[in-house]
Amino acid sequence: MKALILTPYHDGPLPLSLLLTGVDLILCADTAYLAAERAGIFPDAVIGDFDHEHTSAQAHGNVVRVPSEKDDTDTMLCIKYAIDAGADELVIAGGIGGRLDHTIANLQSLAYAESHGVHAVLTDGRNEARVISGHIRIPKKPGFYLSVFAYGGECRGVSESGVRYPLRDEVLSVNFPLGVSNEIVDDYAKIEVREGRLLVILSGKEREEAEA
Repeated sequence: MKALILTPYHDGPLPLSLLLTGVDLILCADTAYLAAERAGIFPDAVIGDFDHEHTSAQAHGNVVRVPSEKDDTDTMLCIKYAIDAGADELVIAGGIGGRLDHTIANLQSLAYAESHGVHAVLTDGRNEARVISGHIRIPKKPGFYLSVFAYGGECRGVSESGVRYPLRDEVLSVNFPLGVSNEIVDDYAKIEVREGRLLVILSGKEREEAEA
């Protein structure tokens, strides 16, 4: 089952028509329901503490109101809700930029999903982030960089093929960004890690770079 989680922060318009493809469950983290309302999207549940917005969310489906003093972020609560509902694929829309601590929290939420056997991607339309163990194939996206980083500790047996700068059985550490700013040159990039977890990011080039 595929779930879409809308987060409150996004810098610029989200490609919602694309993100909604094949979605079975739509969740809004806190005040993200306002953006959903503007886009004509009706979420299955709205989850949050609503500490910055007093407008009622009752008209937007099932509302799960939580205390403002809590261990989980609103986005993490949505992830847990989706997993409990049976989701094995998550698309988290927005959540990149704005407060740096919130962005990092959202990246850690990807690791939580991965540790529960759920494929999750965080995207704002210009960037995509995933946490993986094992292997993955990433389709080529013209105008995007591909970067891989060790996440949560040293990664061994890291290989990349189908890219401008291949890696073969490398060791990636958390204190040297060897895998930054690669490019996919084949139809797919193949990424593999034997030990550890990788943070895999697609980042859109600036207009001048993409046209060069």
